[in-house]
Amino acid sequence: MSNQQTNSRRSLDRRRYLQAAGACIALPFLPSLGGGRAWSAQADSKLPRSSSDPRMVCIGVALGMYANEWIPQQVGTAYKAPKLIEPLEKLRKDFTIFSNVEHPNVKGGHKGMPAFLSGVYQPEQIGQSIVIRNQVTVDQFAAERLGDSNRFSSIQMSATKPRATDLLSWSKKGVALQSQYDPLEVYRQLFVNDRNPRRAAQAMKNGRSVLDLVNEDAKSLTRDLSQTDRAVLDQYMSSVRDVENGIARQLEWLATPKPGVPKVKQRPTTYHQNLDLMYDLTALALQTDSTRIASIMLPAGGMTIDVDGKRISDYHGQSHHGKDPSVVNQLVAIERLHTSSLARFLTTLKDTPTDKGNLLDCTQVLFGSGLGNGSSHSNRDLPILLAGGGHNHQGHVRGTEGTRLTNLFVSMLRKMQIEVDTFADSNGDFSQWLG
Repeated sequence: MSNQQTNSRRSLDRRRYLQAAGACIALPFLPSLGGGRAWSAQADSKLPRSSSDPRMVCIGVALGMYANEWIPQQVGTAYKAPKLIEPLEKLRKDFTIFSNVEHPNVKGGHKGMPAFLSGVYQPEQIGQSIVIRNQVTVDQFAAERLGDSNRFSSIQMSATKPRATDLLSWSKKGVALQSQYDPLEVYRQLFVNDRNPRRAAQAMKNGRSVLDLVNEDAKSLTRDLSQTDRAVLDQYMSSVRDVENGIARQLEWLATPKPGVPKVKQRPTTYHQNLDLMYDLTALALQTDSTRIASIMLPAGGMTIDVDGKRISDYHGQSHHGKDPSVVNQLVAIERLHTSSLARFLTTLKDTPTDKGNLLDCTQVLFGSGLGNGSSHSNRDLPILLAGGGHNHQGHVRGTEGTRLTNLFVSMLRKMQIEVDTFADSNGDFSQWLG
């Protein structure tokens, strides 16, 4: 190997990561070192992932959304926002609303919800029982292909305790994945204390030593860097030092159960307080790359919903409004809380920077339902909103009647860098609308 090749390989290796005491620490992109992002995490498991790798969050609303206040009358980006879209107004350029979209092979009212992310509902009678053997949902299809490089291939959550029929994610074996509705339990899974304090202490001590070694190794790179890249590296190493200081504080408090970040002091008492906390935990899980795939269920009942001075424990009755204006108004007020929480979540993602933009840019957030009209139990014209993900969003898109939702799933999977031609009963994709 020539000296030029050796120097090029050394620069490339140092561009990718710095190594010390068996640990790999990512460097920011430094153009003066030459080379692009040469290897993917799939190609070399030792390498850290990019903070802009594609992610997916699927949010399912058990009772759908009231269509008259969900679907804009105008198509395109200049539509007048209906009441349920108003909380998302500041994010107008970051999402697309799709109408005339459905699963044409799924019928039966509430049976559409278990089929929301798969396009398939397969009840099977075993003895005296009916067992649903669904096909894999789009989130689990993606998790199976991309989740091995994360601590959790996917996470499933719920705004409150779901009913047995409130099912959203299904494995490739047709098994429903139960969602976690206790934010404290989700928190423990993501930020649990080590049960062996001595082992944890030694690991953190080793971590400090590794960071110091990496710090010295990184400083040796400065002779090869431009002035701009030196500033980037200085900022990066300042962040490394912040990590060291954080580890030192961890060591001081190791014997005391840590409150963690974020601190969850007590369980929320209302539906949307719980939902907002689940959204916060989802954002942290994505930001820390603990997972790239998440699903969140919004059941019909469970914790109380505070709306218009009333406390409602189950809004299934409001969804069957029979066009009664007073009941419709109450339903819209409840569903507006849903979209207000969604707007808060999307804003959190947008305010979280990554190496190539923000977390919303690289996270596709699908919000919708397998139920189009709760009052009539219709599974047609499903409420569908797709946000983020780097798509070329078009405001309101009205497809031809019966446009297959699974075609959107094909486009979403391709955006996740998963090459597919079809998904379930798809007969195309949404490239004409999403680019």
